[in-house]
Order: sequence, then structure tokens, then C-alpha cells
Amino acid sequence: MDVASTAAMLHTLQDPTGIPSHPLIFQVLMVFTWVPHILFVNISLGAALMGLYAFTKRHDPHWQKLSEAMTKVAKVGVSLLVVLGVAPLLFTQTIYDPQWYASNLLSASWVIGFIFTLTIGYLAWFTFYLKNHGDHAPGWIFWLGVFGLAMFFLDGFIMHVLAYQGLHPEKWVEWYTPDGHVDMSGNSVHAYELVRWGFFMAMSVTVFGAFLIAYGDYFKVRADRGPAYLAFARKLGSQIAFVGAVAQVVLLLGWMLDVPAALKIWTHPMSWLLLIYLGVLVAAFAVARGSDTQGQGYKLLTLSIGMAGLVAIFREVLRMAYMAPFNYSVLDYKVLWDVPSFVLFLLTIVGVGGLMGGFIITLVYKAGRVSGVYQADATVSRLGVGSVAATALWVAGFMAVGIWIWLSNNG
Repeated sequence: MDVASTAAMLHTLQDPTGIPSHPLIFQVLMVFTWVPHILFVNISLGAALMGLYAFTKRHDPHWQKLSEAMTKVAKVGVSLLVVLGVAPLLFTQTIYDPQWYASNLLSASWVIGFIFTLTIGYLAWFTFYLKNHGDHAPGWIFWLGVFGLAMFFLDGFIMHVLAYQGLHPEKWVEWYTPDGHVDMSGNSVHAYELVRWGFFMAMSVTVFGAFLIAYGDYFKVRADRGPAYLAFARKLGSQIAFVGAVAQVVLLLGWMLDVPAALKIWTHPMSWLLLIYLGVLVAAFAVARGSDTQGQGYKLLTLSIGMAGLVAIFREVLRMAYMAPFNYSVLDYKVLWDVPSFVLFLLTIVGVGGLMGGFIITLVYKAGRVSGVYQADATVSRLGVGSVAATALWVAGFMAVGIWIWLSNNG
């Protein structure tokens, strides 16, 4: 399709009812909520791979303990990445609905298959988790774990394909009608960019390495985690993170080279900011490799989180660059203000989400640093009461708005 026809198609496929508030708000929230999602993707993939590798060396007590711990991290991480992936997906569907839905329809079988492969993969990994305890763990569960991890990688690739196909609307009609015949099967993978996908796999190595260093610092207050084991975990984490950061630099350069020159991504400040930041990460982890990282885990993990934030912004800059030739900008999306729903939405994020999220994070953080039964302190108790109260107020407010609207329309 030519540029004019593609532009007309994109604007025709937009939701004619528009969105309830300014699109910039949704764009910022999309980027912001994607960060925790991708961090748990990174940690889960890295932990799963480490859990399997350490399982093969379980004759060593340190490796055995690490395998069991990382297997559990991956089990919890997958559930969290799924939950945290809902918000950025919803915001994507709101302002990039033509791109997302068209790509999903073109590869519909893979979209449906994603649900099944994720379910089967998680069940396989959960079985590996249940059996991976002590020297008596049967050797066959290793292959069950490998299968589960393979399904996770496949699901990551499917998400990559769906996102990447959405960047090429000029090819949608060609993909839908190959050789002039309509293909409604949804069985095909039409486009992918291995260097881009590889960048996010390398990002998993970096983030997981930083997580492992922080893991060593987090458990230093517990008597059941010996100093030698934690030092072992921190050293291993610094080595892993360094390799991942170097690989990210190389793959980012390859990714940028693969972007069409007409998009001028090399001249965008965000590209160079991300490259420079990754260079700082490489230097930080290079120093960490040659020193005792005790007490540095949270700082290095925070640096990695900052990198994830820049990657999130870079993705959006790149997506806007791909859409610019077709005169498609999310900032031009039709807006029909719905103040009540928008206020409820903000209260949900700030009130319910903030307090409830803060309560859960604080509770989990403090409980994990205690061996045995954890007794909540005053801060955790107040956060718990506040989160319950905020939820009750939100429900009451939601019902009140609904009743008000109903009475206004039927009075």
C-alpha cells in the first residue's frame, strides 16, 4: 500500500468514539506501567535459566540452594509479569488500537496459542518447583523445567512478533491477501526482528544479574543464609550482569542499524542517551566484578531499573517514528472527555493501587527478611488498614457515580 492509503486505513481503524482523556496521559501511563512488567519478565527468564543451570551442579550445596531459590523466584515472577502486563497492554490497545488489533488478527492462531503455551509452560515449571528440593530431586524434572522455560521464551517471541508487525501497516494488506488470496487462518508469523528480540533477552541477563547481587544483600540479615553462600550469589550476579550489559550495547547498535534510515533514529537524543546509559552500566558492573559488592546490590539494581525506564521511552520514540510517515500520532487521537470515569481511574491508581501496592510490597519485603513467623510492625499494620479503607471508599464512590449517572439519565 502507498503512504496515503495506509494513513487513511490507520485513521479509519481508530475507535470512532475516541478516548476519555488526553492521549498523552495514556501514553505516559503505557510507558510507566510497562517498566515493572518487563522487569519481572527479565527476572523470571533469568531466574528460570539459572534455576536449571544450578540444578545440573546441585552436588555443590551453594548451587543446590541457588537452584531452589531461583526456581521459586521464577515461579512467583511469571505470575507477577502476567498481572503487571495487563495495564500496559490496555493502554496500548487504547491509543494504538489499529496496530495492535490488526497484528493480532494477522497472527490470531499464535495469539490464542500464547494462552495455552503460557499455561502449559507454567504448569511444567510449577511441577519442576515442587520436585526441586534437596538431593532426592529426580533428574527427569530438569527436562520438564527446560520445556517450561522454552514455552516462556516462545511466549516472549510471540509478543515480540505482535508488537513488530504493528509497526508495518504498509504491509498488512499484503500479508492478509498473499498472492491475491485472502488468508484468514491467522497461522502465519509475518515479521520479526531477531536483533530487537535478542536485545530484550540480553536485558534479562543484565537485570537478573543485578537482582542476584541485591538478593545477596537482602538476605544478609537472615541466619539461615550463610555469608559464604550470599557472597557466592553476589559474585555470580556481578559476572552475569556485566555480560548482559555488554551484549545489550552490541545488540542495541545492531537494532538501530536495522531501523530504516529514513526514520533517522541515529539522530534522536533518546538513542544516544540509552547508549551512554548502557555504557555506564557496563562500567559499573565491570567494577563490581573486581570488588566485593556487598552493600551495592540495591544501587546496581536501581541502575538497572533506570535502564528499563529508558528502554521503555526508547520503544515509544521508535514506535512514533515508525508511525510518523503515515501521519499517525497518538496526540491527535479524538478526545471525548469523561470526567467522572477519569477521576475514578486516577483514584484507583493513586488511592487503591498506591496504598494496596505499598502495603503488599512492604509486607513482602519485611516478611522475607525474617526466618520463621513474621509479626507485622505498626507501619505494615497501618498500611493494611489504609489499603482496606481506600478500597471500601473506592467501591462506595464507584457505586455513587453509577447511581448518579443512572438518576441523571432517567430522572
